[in-house]
Amino acid sequence: MPEPFPQPQATTKTEPSQKRQHLWDRIIRRVLPRSMFGRSLLIILIPLLFTQAISLELFYGTFLNIVSRRLTDMISGEISYTVDRFAQVKSDRERRDIVNQVQNFLQLDVSWHKDKPDLIKKQRHNIIGPVDEILDRTLSDRLGYPFYVDWVSDVEKVTIYVEMNDVTLRISTTRKRLGAGSLWLFVGWVVGSALLLFTIAALFVWIQVKAIRRLSNAVELFGKGRDPGPLWPVGAKEIKKAASAFNLMRDRILRFIRQRTVILASVSHDLRTPLTRIRLSLAMLPQKGIINAEEVAPDIHDIIADTEEMAQMIEGYLAFARGEGIEEPKTTDMIQLIEDAVAAAKRAGTEFISVSIAANLPDIVVRAGGIRRVLNNILDNARRYGGAISLNASRRTHGITITIDDNGPGIAVEKREKLFNAFETGNAKKGTGLGLAIARDIIEAHGGEIKLNTSPLGGLRVVIFLPD
Repeated sequence: MPEPFPQPQATTKTEPSQKRQHLWDRIIRRVLPRSMFGRSLLIILIPLLFTQAISLELFYGTFLNIVSRRLTDMISGEISYTVDRFAQVKSDRERRDIVNQVQNFLQLDVSWHKDKPDLIKKQRHNIIGPVDEILDRTLSDRLGYPFYVDWVSDVEKVTIYVEMNDVTLRISTTRKRLGAGSLWLFVGWVVGSALLLFTIAALFVWIQVKAIRRLSNAVELFGKGRDPGPLWPVGAKEIKKAASAFNLMRDRILRFIRQRTVILASVSHDLRTPLTRIRLSLAMLPQKGIINAEEVAPDIHDIIADTEEMAQMIEGYLAFARGEGIEEPKTTDMIQLIEDAVAAAKRAGTEFISVSIAANLPDIVVRAGGIRRVLNNILDNARRYGGAISLNASRRTHGITITIDDNGPGIAVEKREKLFNAFETGNAKKGTGLGLAIARDIIEAHGGEIKLNTSPLGGLRVVIFLPD
């Protein structure tokens, strides 16, 4: 049996088409403007040109054509009537009577002469519109004699020469009777309106692109390590939103850098004291002879306490440095998360006056570990520095609000904002002063906010808002 024809490889068809596609892509990229301003103007200009071209075509091809046909039908009918009257008479007196009647009633200027029409020659003319072609066509249909239409000799009149058997008729009429209006006026209106609309659109596009360019330059400078300062949101709603998001990002990054710099500068300072005490305790231990455990027990106890203090400091630094960490956000049952935080606080000995969690709290996308760390930190602070606690979680427009009140001594109004700075404590008790700084970083990373107010219980109120 003969072998079947080999099937062509798929690549033999796809590779040339892909090459052609890449070639067209390169050509289009080379022709199209590269800037957003240029492309936006092109998006406006192309539909505008198509619209104006369609309008011009509709006017020229429909309105002007119809009106010109009606006007030429009327003129050609009058000319045909005049030619027929001349064909029925022979004497000059009768012809003069016809001329007078035509001039009085049909507004045609008629004359005749007996010369041969070989002097009448075709001349070129530049008539805008279809009126000349329609007039030639209608006269050819109505007249049974050779004729010629002169558009050149007189700029205000149209002259028709009709070659009859014994005479040549010269019939003139004003061009206004054949004009459907000024075509140039319409063309000027189309072009002028297009330019005006394009200028207005270009102005608006330039304003929007200017705002985008400012945002792009600010992002580029900030990415190179130079702070351009906050942007004033201008332009469309989306551009204002992008500028506001850039300002929030800039503030958060700058605060992040400042706080991490403070941490690095403070680590050696904060660890120096316990390290010095440990060194002194070790130096005071007996170096020779038999060591009595009971005698060195207090020193060992002090060393252990200093070590635990250092471990607590280092853990606080690491937690602050991690911030929200690398945890991926996912949809979380907020009712269950808050209930777990309350249960953990109760196990730690926290006394709750009331706990109110709305049943309609939505499930929102958060980093559950980070939010749990925030709630645990605030509840622990309320237990240590406050006393009894009241917790309320309710639904709000576009998110949820968690309010935690305590009946402790509270914090002075002028000191509340400082508590969100690293290493700031509002109480004489021990603490690293990093808890609320970590809490604000985590909450703002979720697009929310945390505030400190005066509690109705007499202590401090912490209000947390998380958007959905």
